[in-house]
Order: sequence, then C-alpha cells, then structure tokens
Amino acid sequence: MKKIFLCSFLFLYNLGFSGIDIYIQAVKSGKRINLGISKFGTKQAQITDIVLKMQQVVRDDLLFTRLFNVVEPGWQYIPDKVVSEKWQKYGIDVVVCGEVSFDNGNYILIGKMYDVLSTQKIYEEKFISKELRFTAHMFSDNIVKVFTGEYGIATTQIVFVNDMTGFKEIYKIDYDGYNLVQLTNDRSINIYPRVSPDGKKIVYTTYKYGNPDLYIMNIDGTQKQPLSVLQGLNVTANWSFDGEKLVITMTKAKHSPNLYIFDINTKILKRLTFSNYIDVSGFFSPNNREIVFVSNRSGLPQMYISSIDGGNIRRLPTDGYTSSPMWSPKGDKIVFSMQEEKQFFDIYLYDIAKNEYYRLTQGNGSNENPYFSPDGRFIVFVSNRNGKYELFTMFIDGSNQRRIKEIKGNCFYPCWTPRRFL
Repeated sequence: MKKIFLCSFLFLYNLGFSGIDIYIQAVKSGKRINLGISKFGTKQAQITDIVLKMQQVVRDDLLFTRLFNVVEPGWQYIPDKVVSEKWQKYGIDVVVCGEVSFDNGNYILIGKMYDVLSTQKIYEEKFISKELRFTAHMFSDNIVKVFTGEYGIATTQIVFVNDMTGFKEIYKIDYDGYNLVQLTNDRSINIYPRVSPDGKKIVYTTYKYGNPDLYIMNIDGTQKQPLSVLQGLNVTANWSFDGEKLVITMTKAKHSPNLYIFDINTKILKRLTFSNYIDVSGFFSPNNREIVFVSNRSGLPQMYISSIDGGNIRRLPTDGYTSSPMWSPKGDKIVFSMQEEKQFFDIYLYDIAKNEYYRLTQGNGSNENPYFSPDGRFIVFVSNRNGKYELFTMFIDGSNQRRIKEIKGNCFYPCWTPRRFL
C-alpha cells in the first residue's frame, strides 16, 4: 500500500464531553443522528471535481453505516461558522464540513463537525494520503468513531476468489466496490483466502502444484510462501483473533479430515479433533478459547463448538446442511450458511445467549460464504440470485442486501479485511 500520512488534532470543547456523550448514548439506544453535510470547500479553484468526489464518498460512507440520517441542502461551508437557524429547520443535530486541497501528489482533507444547537466545533481532524477515496474514507471512519467509540469500516476491503480469467484467482476490492486488484496469477485453483487480524497477510489454499497446499502472502499479493504442503488436504484455514494461530482442516497421515492448530511463530502443528468423520471450517471465538466448526459426525454436516484443547464438544441446534460458520467479532453470534430440505443455501445467524438461530436471506438463489465486517454490524456473502455468484453485503439483521459491484465471472469465499490503519 502506498505510504499514507495522518496528521490529527481533535477538538472537544466545553459542549464536548457532555454533548458527545448524549449522541453516543442516542446511537447506543438505536437512534439515528441527523447529520447535515455542507458543501465541502477549497481555496484551489482547479480541484472542484476532487472536492465534489470527496464529499460524495463521505456521504455514501455515512449512509452505509445506518447510524445517521444524512441531509445535503447544498449550503456552502463558511470556515468556522455555522448558521444554526438554517440547519435547525431541517432538524439537523450535527453539521459535517470539509476543506480540501491538493499538494505535491497528496489529497488533503480537513474534516470538521459542529453541534447545531450551540454552533460549537466538536471535532476537527486533518487527513492526508495519495489516494482521493481513501482520504475521504478516513474522515468517514473517524466520524463514526466520534459517535460510537469505534472506527467505521469505510477503509476496509473485501478479499475474495473470482474465476473471470477461467481460473480461480484471488482479488481484493474496496468495501464499496472500487479499486479491484488481482492478487494471484497462478492459472490454477486458489480458494479460501483469509486475512490476518493485522491486515498484512493472506493465508489461502492453492492447487498450483496439484495438492491443496496452504500458502501465505502479503496483502498486496507479494512474497507468496508455503505454510503447509503435506500430502492431502490443507484447507479452510482461519486465523485466531490475536493472529498467532491458524485452525486448519488436514488429512495428515491419511486420516479423515480433522482440525489442527498451527502456531504461526513456532510452526508447531497440534491436532484438535480425533474423529473418523469430516471436521472442517474451524473458526476461533474472539477470546481464542473456543472453535466453531462443521462436522458430519451426526449425519448431515452440522455446527459444533469445541474448547481450544479439543474438549467439551457440543452440537448447535441447527436442522439442515450447514457450512462456513464464522464467529462475530463481538463474540455473541455466529453467522453460517445452511441448506434446508434440499432447497437453496441461505444465510443464518445463531444467537449464542438465546441458543437459537434466525434466517437472514430468503431463498432467492443460493446465499453462501458469509463473513462479518470488523465491527460486527455487516455481513458480506456471495449469492447467485442474479444468475451467477456475486458479492453482496447486508446489515446484521438481513436488511439492506445489495450487490457490491458488477464483476465479471463468479465470486467465492469473501473475507472482510480489518480497517486500514496508518
């Protein structure tokens, strides 16, 4: 990734903590904040198009979050001045402003927010990068952080497999469908890419040399190296949340597919399950103490949870053919795909505390390979509802299902990257 710089200064005035706390509590209770976006300004007349694009990116990012009602009345931002009466007529709580410039190949955005009632500035931060959209995404993520205490996901990407070349290669794309990049060119089958918690590495399975081998590469597709090339399966590898281990499905020594724990630092491989059945698709809990996985030990492939030492295995109460479980970053839910009565696969959400699950997609084609966003509020998945497998996102309750972008070929195995910190 290109070198990107961030200079920041955060202003929380006397309104500050009390005012911000009110908004934070409102968001926690499910209330949307009414945000007004003024026209972004600039002192450089030649970059008008850049200014408009940045404003549009921020607007789209904020709408995607479902945290805000966004209004754009078209008023020009006057530095350090907000006319409270005008915004109050629209019921606006906070005004978002931006000052844009371009210097020596850098896009510069000074983002500000004002409380409408008091007209006081409650936030200001300066963002600098070589990429227009990324600069705007950084502002969006920080707006979300002000109101929730957690960064947004505008700077994240989706890593996935696509067959547009006639082979299954690995690609990445921004969360909003921009900047598609091909990461492998093996002219072979590459599957199940998974990004490390620090966002720097991708582990994946490749058939480039005939056997399903486990490889690792940098997030930009460079420095591809083998991790496990043992004869037999080396598939469905998933990272622990601390980035120190992988859970892998292997057929070591010609055994049935079982789960193994691979230590990234020591390279020690430890067997987790000891069954004569098929145990696949292991995924760590956020505290790294448990693993959810799929096994056919009871007949149909079902979800099970095991402690990290392989003990206390228990089945979760699902009825159909289950696949691709993933633990929420919050630790309270598990998303998975399931086929009931030989119908299409659909996406379901299992609530751990309630010990019950809910259907998120409704049989409009097959919906598979779900994966949580870093904040646990969204899910990316693939669906063939339009005739081929495409990337879709939806809110955690199944609402707002939408295709990320029209991409040639079929898409498989999406993985949401962490936020790109600087």
